[in-house]
Amino acid sequence: MTETGLLIAEAAFLLLLFAFVWSIVRSSARTLRDAEPVVVSPPQAGAVHTGDTGSEPPIAPRISDPPFAAEAVVASEAGSSRERPTGPVFDLSQNIAPVLIVTSSPSLASELKFPLEAGMTVGRSRSSGIPISDQFASHMHARVFPKGHFYFIEDLGSTNGTFVNGRRIDDQTQLKFHDEIRLGETVFRYEE
Repeated sequence: MTETGLLIAEAAFLLLLFAFVWSIVRSSARTLRDAEPVVVSPPQAGAVHTGDTGSEPPIAPRISDPPFAAEAVVASEAGSSRERPTGPVFDLSQNIAPVLIVTSSPSLASELKFPLEAGMTVGRSRSSGIPISDQFASHMHARVFPKGHFYFIEDLGSTNGTFVNGRRIDDQTQLKFHDEIRLGETVFRYEE
């Protein structure tokens, strides 16, 4: 092929590419222009939609259930048979019960479980959520807390540091299944 033929082929390709992109933009603009806003009103506070239209009262959620857990709020557009989810379809954290399990400690029994409800502190202080008698732990050594659907741990300025899987942490660190947490001579295992 000659150089002129290659230039013509390149120009034709660019023209087709431009036409393709233009048609996509035009189609998207038309869809946005034609779409009417859909307003979805959330269910009453403290009630979970059961999908029934009968006279049964709404089911009260368990205290541990987040709002709209594992149920999608569905809205249909005016004049359309399409339905689209507007809320979370699956809440994977609904049946998770995170705990810290004592692996080894100078003061706590092995395999002792501490459920992590809304987060808690660990340290030698009696006001800690998990008080430990460990001479190498600080009074308020570390804090374990939820953030979104995950649990994190952070060191609270302890003298000897907090370690996750043998690595000293300096910032908030996400906990994963079977992570080993060491504070002084006390070792915990994170499980869900």
